[in-house]
Amino acid sequence: MFEYHDDFAPSDADFEAELTALENSQSLAAPMVPSPNPGFEMPRAIWTAMLGCYAVFFAAITIATGGSARALFVIAVSAIYTVIYFGVARIGAKQAGREDTSPLDQGKPLQTWTGPMDRHSVFGQVLIVPLAIAIFSSAIAFVILMVS
Repeated sequence: MFEYHDDFAPSDADFEAELTALENSQSLAAPMVPSPNPGFEMPRAIWTAMLGCYAVFFAAITIATGGSARALFVIAVSAIYTVIYFGVARIGAKQAGREDTSPLDQGKPLQTWTGPMDRHSVFGQVLIVPLAIAIFSSAIAFVILMVS
C-alpha cells in the first residue's frame, strides 16, 4: 500500500548547524538592560491626602451614627476593606522595585494620554472624589450634631 518515507525530517547535521548559528547570534546580541520603572508617577502627597480623606470619612460617619455597636461593626468592616484595597495595591506596586521620582516632584508636568498636566490639575483630578466623600460625611456629622 503506502510506504512511509521521512524525506523531510531534518538530520542531526541540520540540528548542529542551527544550534551553532543560534549560539553565534546570541553572542552578538546586546546585553539586556533593565527597563525604567516609572511606576504610578504620583507624588506621595497625593496618596497621603487620599488616605487622610478616607480617615475623615470614617471618623465623620462614626460620629454621625452615634457610635452604636451595629454601626461600628459596619464601619470597621468597611475600614478593613479599605485597608485591604490600598494594602494589596501597595504590595503589588512594591514588587516592581523602587519607582522613579514623580515628574510632579521635579517641577515637570505629568505626561498623560490627553496631554501634559500640571501639579494642581493632577491633585484636583485625583482627589476630587475622596474630598467630596470626606466633605459630605463631615456635613452629615455636623448636621447630626446640630440636630441632637
